[in-house]
Amino acid sequence: MMDRPPDAAEPGNFGILDGISEVIATTASESGIPNAAPIGIIRNGDALWMRLFPGSHTRQNVITTGKIAANIIHDPVLYVECTFEDLDSDAFEYPDSMSLPVLKSTNAWLLFFCQQSEGNLFKLTPVRGMIYDKPVLCINRGFNAVVESLVHATRYRLNGDRRYLDLIEHYDRIVQICGGPREKEAMMKLKEIIEI
Repeated sequence: MMDRPPDAAEPGNFGILDGISEVIATTASESGIPNAAPIGIIRNGDALWMRLFPGSHTRQNVITTGKIAANIIHDPVLYVECTFEDLDSDAFEYPDSMSLPVLKSTNAWLLFFCQQSEGNLFKLTPVRGMIYDKPVLCINRGFNAVVESLVHATRYRLNGDRRYLDLIEHYDRIVQICGGPREKEAMMKLKEIIEI
């Protein structure tokens, strides 16, 4: 286990590089109810942003509190679960008396202050973070295919366009060839949730 000082807040140290980095964001409501949802952090040089859409708990919580935590985690089943379900409160913890929750199973977390910029874009300012372990990970095409499937599943839920189901089936074939047991379990769970 590798601990970093709590004030270590360089996004690159957490694997947040130029482009879009997928994390599980955690927030809390004004009354303290924790929430988790996959979010893409957009990075261009030193500029960090995220898109939060109206109607989501994440957006409402960020507007209310001005804070969000990025959880760096590599469990595809957890990505599926928090996309379509609320996680049990025992999945969260509050490190260092922080008022914002993080996931107990996270490899690292990075706290951001958020400010709505324009429309659905929110500017992120890194504040502090913690790295618990830094596993050496190879790219797993199966894990990436699960993430792509989640994007298509949320779009399918929004507009009912069946072409997204075809894309999910395409990515499921990749998962069956390239993924491990957790990736296959994640796809099975996703397909049950969206009933394909």
